[in-house]
Amino acid sequence: MQKKTRSRRMRPAATASLLAFLLALIAVPGAVIAASDPCPLGLTVSSRHHPRGGVPFVICSGRVATFDGTPLDVDLSVPLRQPGPLPLMVMLHGWGGDKTDWESATLNAGGRGKYHWNNAWFVSRGFAVLNYTAHGFHRSCGRDPASGYSYESDPECTGHPGQASWTHLSDRRWEIHDTQYLVGLLVDAGIALPRRVVVTGGSYGGGQSWLLALSDGRVMLPDGSTTPWTSPDGVPLRLTAAIPKYPWTDLAQSLLDNGRGAGGAPGVPDGPHEKPVGVEKKSYVDGLYALGQSTAQYAVSDTTADLNRWYAGLSAGEPYEGNADVAKALAQIRRYRSPFFMPVPKLRVPVFDIQGFTDPLFPGVQALQQSARLEAARYPVWTFLGDLGHSYAGNPRAVWHVANDTANDWLAAVMAGSRPATPRYMAATVRCERGQTLEVRTASRFADLATDRVNFSWTDTQTTQSDTPPGPEAEAADPIANAGCRTITEQTDAGVASWSAETTHSFVLIGSPVVTADLTLTGTNAEVAARLWEVDAASGTQTLVTRAVYRLVSKDPSSTLRIEFALWPTAWQLSTGHRLKLELTQVDGPTWRPDNLFSSITFSKVLLRLPASG
Repeated sequence: MQKKTRSRRMRPAATASLLAFLLALIAVPGAVIAASDPCPLGLTVSSRHHPRGGVPFVICSGRVATFDGTPLDVDLSVPLRQPGPLPLMVMLHGWGGDKTDWESATLNAGGRGKYHWNNAWFVSRGFAVLNYTAHGFHRSCGRDPASGYSYESDPECTGHPGQASWTHLSDRRWEIHDTQYLVGLLVDAGIALPRRVVVTGGSYGGGQSWLLALSDGRVMLPDGSTTPWTSPDGVPLRLTAAIPKYPWTDLAQSLLDNGRGAGGAPGVPDGPHEKPVGVEKKSYVDGLYALGQSTAQYAVSDTTADLNRWYAGLSAGEPYEGNADVAKALAQIRRYRSPFFMPVPKLRVPVFDIQGFTDPLFPGVQALQQSARLEAARYPVWTFLGDLGHSYAGNPRAVWHVANDTANDWLAAVMAGSRPATPRYMAATVRCERGQTLEVRTASRFADLATDRVNFSWTDTQTTQSDTPPGPEAEAADPIANAGCRTITEQTDAGVASWSAETTHSFVLIGSPVVTADLTLTGTNAEVAARLWEVDAASGTQTLVTRAVYRLVSKDPSSTLRIEFALWPTAWQLSTGHRLKLELTQVDGPTWRPDNLFSSITFSKVLLRLPASG
């Protein structure tokens, strides 16, 4: 049953669960962590804090050797005087970031993504908090532009046989193993409780949170074998909960999308994500590779993490079939770095996924396809979606307050051993800073958020070609060059197939728009990029609602077929009298990489289906 609320702030709902959780923390037996010497593992006190409304704590800092000897740059936040050992919160940073990404001296931390979600906050909730810089980044044997540090001049990162100190791109055998090993060290040191461990992280750290949640209580070794997760002293360890934020679930699909991921869109099957090989999300892939070059150490001879060769293979473009470097990259990413392909574990670690409707790097389909797969196996997973995540998400304070307060209530219930009262799906409407009221809609199934369907169809025929240069619309829609809501002057790029229709009533487009079209393809390899705009004739502007891409591969140089694919899900408030404009184009750069091979497409019988709610 659908529920609808209108508010700027959601008040905590799980008071009883929270009280039970806090009482359980107070009752934990053990030694007191003394203010005079609170730091384990050779760490030393780097700072002391007394946040308003929180508890005094210290940050213990230093480098700790992980399982293969690579020194990782670690911060451990612990209360000055608190019964210990404590529940442990592990906070994992994003690509190019470091251990400070989730750190703050205040509980509110500026009011956005770190609001009530940082080391000071969780120490005040009774946790010890582990923040560390990932394998191969910054002072964990990477590069630190701010200080001039480089692994190349660090003897702890070079010249050690068997030590793989470079980044492995969130590999279960390395980065996930790191987290599990550090947790074990803290358990053996008497800081952390072995069965009260929570992981969270954003983007790169969000993907790792998912991988940890589905690891089934096992550690994957560098040779790919697994062993039960224990501390170095042999104490069995267990994850209690995971809260990924704007993560991927299929990393290759996120960066090389073929449009077959439906995420539960009605009537559209979730097809194979790598057959055919998708369209490179070029501006993001280029940007992420460059960011890694400046902050990380890339492997030079490790074929399981050869980011340089993988990048070169992707950048070479079509046809990808027969490109050994791309095949190697996809196989490695699928097996070791994508939770979507991991077996549903016997050990059911509850997951609360916070995903972005307006995130073009890891769009909402990343959460929905994962939750649909896990729910079929009765796995405990909850999903929150809103205007959050990577550019061009607005990340409004009001939405982050709802997301983080809800996640805190959910976590309190899980830690107290109670079933969370949190709805399985929560969708915060996208306002695009246009003054609309924030609505948070809830349902037990994502599809139930939509109570109606609004359809538009067109019968005219339009043709596109792959050699058309990108225009101002395509440039404006690029998320790397342009942050925030994409509102531009009303226009349509040359060579773009375009159809529009007026909205006769206000409604919320909630879910994935679905495009169906007949087409004639001249060529053997092509891409169809879709953009959906809301046009306000009164102001002469158009705003990007959502988008997607679809790969076409044919053995016949001239073929006729019917395609159906889902655009990225959203919860967009549409206004009466505005127009919806659907565009299909073969050239949508710099976001998507243009095809090497020439093609032409003639579209006809175009249908746009919108899941809707009043």
